Amino acid sequence: MIDPHLWWYVARASGLVAWVALTGSVLWGVLLATRVLRFTDNRAWLQGLHRWLGGTALVMTGLHMLSLMADSWAHFAPIDVLIPLAADYRPWPVALGIVAFYLLVAVYGSSLLRARTPGRFWKAVHYGSYAVVVLVSFHAGWSGTDVGAWGYRLVAFALLGLTTAAVLVRILTSGRVATVPASARPP
Repeated sequence: MIDPHLWWYVARASGLVAWVALTGSVLWGVLLATRVLRFTDNRAWLQGLHRWLGGTALVMTGLHMLSLMADSWAHFAPIDVLIPLAADYRPWPVALGIVAFYLLVAVYGSSLLRARTPGRFWKAVHYGSYAVVVLVSFHAGWSGTDVGAWGYRLVAFALLGLTTAAVLVRILTSGRVATVPASARPP
Protein backbone atom coordinates (compact mmCIF):
# COMPACT_ATOMS: atom_id res chain seq x y z
CA MET A 1 0.00 0.00 0.00
CA ILE A 2 1.22 3.49 -0.85
CA ASP A 3 1.80 5.85 2.04
CA PRO A 4 -1.00 8.45 2.09
CA HIS A 5 1.60 11.13 2.77
CA LEU A 6 3.74 10.24 -0.26
CA TRP A 7 3.06 13.50 -2.12
CA TRP A 8 3.77 15.52 1.00
CA TYR A 9 7.18 13.83 1.28
CA VAL A 10 7.81 14.42 -2.42
CA ALA A 11 6.89 18.11 -2.02
CA ARG A 12 9.26 18.56 0.90
CA ALA A 13 12.12 16.66 -0.72
CA SER A 14 11.78 18.27 -4.15
CA GLY A 15 11.65 21.73 -2.59
CA LEU A 16 14.85 21.09 -0.67
CA VAL A 17 16.60 19.56 -3.69
CA ALA A 18 15.54 22.58 -5.78
CA TRP A 19 17.01 24.92 -3.16
CA VAL A 20 20.31 22.97 -3.09
CA ALA A 21 20.52 22.88 -6.91
CA LEU A 22 19.70 26.59 -7.13
CA THR A 23 22.43 27.43 -4.63
CA GLY A 24 24.89 25.21 -6.49
CA SER A 25 24.01 26.91 -9.76
CA VAL A 26 24.59 30.34 -8.23
CA LEU A 27 27.95 29.18 -6.82
CA TRP A 28 29.05 27.81 -10.18
CA GLY A 29 27.81 30.97 -11.88
CA VAL A 30 30.00 33.04 -9.58
CA LEU A 31 32.97 30.79 -10.35
CA LEU A 32 32.30 31.32 -14.06
CA ALA A 33 31.84 35.08 -13.78
CA THR A 34 34.77 35.80 -11.49
CA ARG A 35 37.20 33.11 -12.65
CA VAL A 36 38.65 33.06 -9.13
CA LEU A 37 39.84 29.51 -9.81
CA ARG A 38 40.95 30.28 -13.37
CA PHE A 39 44.29 28.51 -13.00
CA THR A 40 42.65 25.19 -12.12
CA ASP A 41 39.11 25.38 -13.43
CA ASN A 42 37.67 24.01 -16.63
CA ARG A 43 35.33 26.62 -18.06
CA ALA A 44 33.36 24.18 -20.22
CA TRP A 45 32.83 21.83 -17.28
CA LEU A 46 31.78 24.72 -15.01
CA GLN A 47 29.36 25.98 -17.68
CA GLY A 48 27.85 22.54 -18.17
CA LEU A 49 27.43 21.98 -14.44
CA HIS A 50 25.99 25.49 -14.00
CA ARG A 51 23.36 24.80 -16.67
CA TRP A 52 22.58 21.34 -15.31
CA LEU A 53 22.12 22.66 -11.76
CA GLY A 54 19.90 25.49 -13.00
CA GLY A 55 17.79 23.04 -15.01
CA THR A 56 17.61 20.68 -12.05
CA ALA A 57 16.45 23.54 -9.81
CA LEU A 58 13.72 24.37 -12.33
CA VAL A 59 12.56 20.75 -12.73
CA MET A 60 12.59 20.14 -8.98
CA THR A 61 10.61 23.35 -8.42
CA GLY A 62 8.03 22.11 -10.92
CA LEU A 63 7.88 18.75 -9.12
CA HIS A 64 7.51 20.63 -5.81
CA MET A 65 4.53 22.54 -7.18
CA LEU A 66 2.91 19.48 -8.78
CA SER A 67 3.32 17.34 -5.68
CA LEU A 68 1.71 20.06 -3.54
CA MET A 69 -1.29 19.91 -5.87
CA ALA A 70 -1.32 16.08 -5.73
CA ASP A 71 -1.20 15.98 -1.93
CA SER A 72 -4.62 15.43 -0.40
CA TRP A 73 -3.72 17.23 2.84
CA ALA A 74 -2.27 20.43 1.37
CA HIS A 75 -5.22 21.13 -0.96
CA PHE A 76 -3.27 23.36 -3.35
CA ALA A 77 -4.99 24.14 -6.63
CA PRO A 78 -3.10 25.25 -9.75
CA ILE A 79 -4.05 28.86 -9.04
CA ASP A 80 -2.54 28.52 -5.53
CA VAL A 81 0.89 27.60 -6.90
CA LEU A 82 0.85 29.98 -9.86
CA ILE A 83 -0.70 33.22 -8.55
CA PRO A 84 0.98 35.04 -5.64
CA LEU A 85 -1.27 35.50 -2.59
CA ALA A 86 -3.95 33.13 -3.93
CA ALA A 87 -3.15 30.31 -1.49
CA ASP A 88 -4.96 30.07 1.82
CA TYR A 89 -1.96 28.40 3.46
CA ARG A 90 0.57 31.02 4.55
CA PRO A 91 -0.12 33.29 1.57
CA TRP A 92 2.89 35.62 1.87
CA PRO A 93 5.59 32.93 2.21
CA VAL A 94 3.97 30.92 -0.59
CA ALA A 95 3.85 34.09 -2.72
CA LEU A 96 7.60 34.54 -2.24
CA GLY A 97 8.11 31.03 -3.60
CA ILE A 98 5.91 31.75 -6.61
CA VAL A 99 7.76 34.98 -7.41
CA ALA A 100 11.06 33.09 -7.04
CA PHE A 101 9.76 30.49 -9.50
CA TYR A 102 8.95 33.12 -12.12
CA LEU A 103 12.35 34.78 -11.64
CA LEU A 104 14.02 31.38 -11.99
CA VAL A 105 12.14 30.79 -15.25
CA ALA A 106 13.29 34.21 -16.50
CA VAL A 107 16.93 33.57 -15.56
CA TYR A 108 17.00 30.10 -17.06
CA GLY A 109 15.06 31.24 -20.12
CA SER A 110 17.50 34.08 -20.71
CA SER A 111 20.32 31.54 -20.61
CA LEU A 112 18.66 29.48 -23.31
CA LEU A 113 18.34 32.63 -25.41
CA ARG A 114 21.74 34.10 -24.56
CA ALA A 115 22.99 34.09 -28.15
CA ARG A 116 19.97 36.21 -29.15
CA THR A 117 19.94 38.42 -26.06
CA PRO A 118 21.92 41.64 -25.62
CA GLY A 119 24.70 41.08 -23.07
CA ARG A 120 23.60 43.82 -20.69
CA PHE A 121 20.02 42.57 -20.64
CA TRP A 122 21.15 38.98 -20.08
CA LYS A 123 23.43 40.06 -17.24
CA ALA A 124 20.69 42.15 -15.60
CA VAL A 125 18.26 39.24 -15.73
CA HIS A 126 20.96 36.87 -14.47
CA TYR A 127 21.53 39.05 -11.40
CA GLY A 128 17.96 38.03 -10.54
CA SER A 129 19.35 34.64 -9.50
CA TYR A 130 20.57 36.25 -6.26
CA ALA A 131 17.04 37.47 -5.60
CA VAL A 132 15.73 33.96 -6.33
CA VAL A 133 17.97 32.48 -3.62
CA VAL A 134 16.86 35.13 -1.11
CA LEU A 135 13.17 34.64 -1.94
CA VAL A 136 13.46 30.85 -1.78
CA SER A 137 15.23 31.11 1.57
CA PHE A 138 12.42 33.19 3.05
CA HIS A 139 9.82 30.95 1.39
CA ALA A 140 11.41 27.86 2.94
CA GLY A 141 11.90 29.44 6.33
CA TRP A 142 8.37 30.79 6.63
CA SER A 143 6.31 28.13 4.90
CA GLY A 144 8.37 24.97 5.38
CA THR A 145 7.14 22.43 7.91
CA ASP A 146 10.63 21.14 8.72
CA VAL A 147 12.08 24.43 9.96
CA GLY A 148 12.40 23.12 13.53
CA ALA A 149 14.40 20.03 12.55
CA TRP A 150 18.15 20.30 13.19
CA GLY A 151 19.03 18.66 9.86
CA TYR A 152 16.92 21.17 7.97
CA ARG A 153 18.50 24.05 9.87
CA LEU A 154 21.97 22.71 9.13
CA VAL A 155 21.24 22.53 5.40
CA ALA A 156 19.56 25.97 5.43
CA PHE A 157 22.48 27.65 7.20
CA ALA A 158 24.98 25.93 4.89
CA LEU A 159 23.08 27.10 1.80
CA LEU A 160 22.76 30.64 3.13
CA GLY A 161 26.43 30.71 4.14
CA LEU A 162 27.58 29.48 0.73
CA THR A 163 25.36 31.99 -1.04
CA THR A 164 26.64 34.82 1.15
CA ALA A 165 30.23 33.80 0.43
CA ALA A 166 29.49 33.69 -3.31
CA VAL A 167 27.93 37.15 -3.25
CA LEU A 168 30.93 38.52 -1.34
CA VAL A 169 33.33 36.97 -3.87
CA ARG A 170 31.26 38.45 -6.69
CA ILE A 171 31.26 41.92 -5.09
CA LEU A 172 34.95 41.84 -4.21
CA THR A 173 35.97 40.76 -7.72
CA SER A 174 33.57 42.98 -9.68
CA GLY A 175 35.28 45.25 -12.13
CA ARG A 176 38.30 43.00 -12.37
CA VAL A 177 39.06 41.44 -15.70
CA ALA A 178 39.85 37.77 -15.41
CA THR A 179 43.02 37.26 -17.40
CA VAL A 180 45.21 34.23 -17.56
CA PRO A 181 48.96 34.95 -17.43
CA ALA A 182 50.93 33.95 -20.51
CA SER A 183 52.79 31.31 -18.50
CA ALA A 184 49.49 29.54 -17.68
CA ARG A 185 48.10 29.57 -21.23
CA PRO A 186 48.27 26.47 -23.38
CA PRO A 187 50.85 26.59 -26.20
